[in-house]
Order: sequence, then structure tokens, then C-alpha cells
Amino acid sequence: MSLSDTRPVALSVQGLHKAFGANAVLRGIDLAARDGDVISMIGASGSGKSTLLRCIPMLEVPDAGTVSVGSDSLMPSGGRLTRSQEATARRMRSHLGFVFQNFHLWPHRTVLQNVIEAPLFVQRRTRAEAVDEALALLDKVGLAEKRDAWPAHLSGGQQQRVAIARALAQRPRALLFDEPTSALDPELVGEVLKVIRSLAEEGRTMLIVTHEMGFARDVSSRVVLLHEGRIEEDGRPDDVFGAPRSDRTRAFLARYFDRRG
Repeated sequence: MSLSDTRPVALSVQGLHKAFGANAVLRGIDLAARDGDVISMIGASGSGKSTLLRCIPMLEVPDAGTVSVGSDSLMPSGGRLTRSQEATARRMRSHLGFVFQNFHLWPHRTVLQNVIEAPLFVQRRTRAEAVDEALALLDKVGLAEKRDAWPAHLSGGQQQRVAIARALAQRPRALLFDEPTSALDPELVGEVLKVIRSLAEEGRTMLIVTHEMGFARDVSSRVVLLHEGRIEEDGRPDDVFGAPRSDRTRAFLARYFDRRG
């Protein structure tokens, strides 16, 4: 991010700490995403990537630090939110679309019902408006013909694309993806990455935790590598993959590409 970048900051974290018992998972993270940024977060399992992502919408409450989404900010203490902070967290969450590893679709609702749920009952939009937008989003992810299907009748890749449409239906300021392809069979990964790639081309603001290095290199505006709860490297994809500054980054990428042959 250049010093002259005047795009608004969509979300940021400052001095973020999170521990689970004696295990310190995040150790003072500073990170900001401006409108239109596509930031891929990479690193070994256990480095804190998913925890960091979950702290932004307060699905995990940080022990210390500040989380900001647009004009709203929270400074939790001790991993808990006060009642007034919970109201702010709900407002912040309403500006974020979260896509989980394991889809989390409601099994007793059809594809269309899953996508219109938040617009209808959280944002209080009219049913006609919610349905029209949902159908357009299902068409965007290539699933218009599955509007009346049950989640159990879809492949994993189709379920994840429905989850993306559901996140988009909230009209979020930013999209958060937590390893969106990790639960998929290898032959289904490409169809999900294709949708995310198209969202990047639209200029959507996205934070993506991923183990797909080629995808991160091709799609991201920035790549962030976490190591033991700290940001080890943060830069343009060409720099991080082509000329990393950190020995740990070089070692991580070497191990990854050696495994891939």
C-alpha cells in the first residue's frame, strides 16, 4: 500500500492479541484493508490466520487491540464484549460477508431461502427485492437453476458457491474467506476459485485465508504471511513470492512448492 493511497480504509486491526488458555495465537497484529484490496493471508497451520479472520467480525473476541470496520471501532478487553460493545459488533458484522470452510448453509432451507435470509430478517428488505437480488447473485455464481434445491443435494463446490452468494446478498463492505476450498475435493476447487477471482476483478474488498499459493499470487493485490501469530511478510504478490525479505517466508514457500513437486 503506497503512502499516497487515498482509498478509504474498509477495515483494520491494531495491536490484536488473542490467546486460548496458555496458547497465544495472535501476538500484536496490525493490518488494514482499503476499499478494493484483495489480501491473501498465507502461512503454516496454526500460525493464526483463521483466528485473525474470525476476530474481525467478533466471532472470536480478541483479548486486546482495536478492530475497525468502516466508521465503527471496538476495543475489547479480556476476550469479552460489554452489552454496548455487542451492539456495535452486530453493526460491524452487518457490513461483512463471511464465507466459512464448511459452508454452514441451513439444511432445512432451499438455496434461495438461504440467500434471502439475512436481507429479509436482518436488513428488513422487502421479499421482492431480496428474491430479485438473490436470483441475480445465484446467476453470478452459476447456480440459478438450483434455486429450489436443498443443500444436501448439492456438491461441496456448489454449496460453497451458494455460501458466497449468501455473503454477497448482505451487500458487504468487505468479504472474509476462511480457507474456502479446504473442505472440497480437488476437482471442485477450481469452480470456487473462479467465482472469487471474478469478485476480485469487480473490485470487491476481500481478505482470504488460503493454502492455494498460485491463486494468491495471481489474484491478490497484497499477500500477508503469518508466523506464530505475527505478520512476517506483507507485500505485493510478485515481491512476496519472487523476492521475499524474510528467511521464514522463503522457507515456508520452499516447503510448499517442494511438496507440490
